[in-house]
Amino acid sequence: MPTPDDQKIDINTAVVGELTQLPGIAKNIAYKIINHRQRHGLFTAWEELAEVKDFPTGKLEAIKLRAELRLPEDVVPRRIKGAHLERQQKKTAGYTKAMRASRRPGRSHDPSEHRPH
Repeated sequence: MPTPDDQKIDINTAVVGELTQLPGIAKNIAYKIINHRQRHGLFTAWEELAEVKDFPTGKLEAIKLRAELRLPEDVVPRRIKGAHLERQQKKTAGYTKAMRASRRPGRSHDPSEHRPH
């Protein structure tokens, strides 16, 4: 019978305390993994973890040794292509330098330029 130290952590059911035991997973990333799991459903492939913002993809091999992705029998795995994950852009957190640079100087709001309804 395996001891608790030998058991792998199930990414699809683990809580924050369990996820933080994995290499490279800090508390904030553990919360992001759980949030992603609640919004998008269970993880069906290891590559899907790369969709989680700030996930340490370089530690994925080490995480695979200590974790697993258990799925209920009625869940059908998504088909994820690696190229899709590379193309997927992360959304910015707010107003960026590129947005500020694109604003034209000298343009201010003048209410007198509006047409009446």
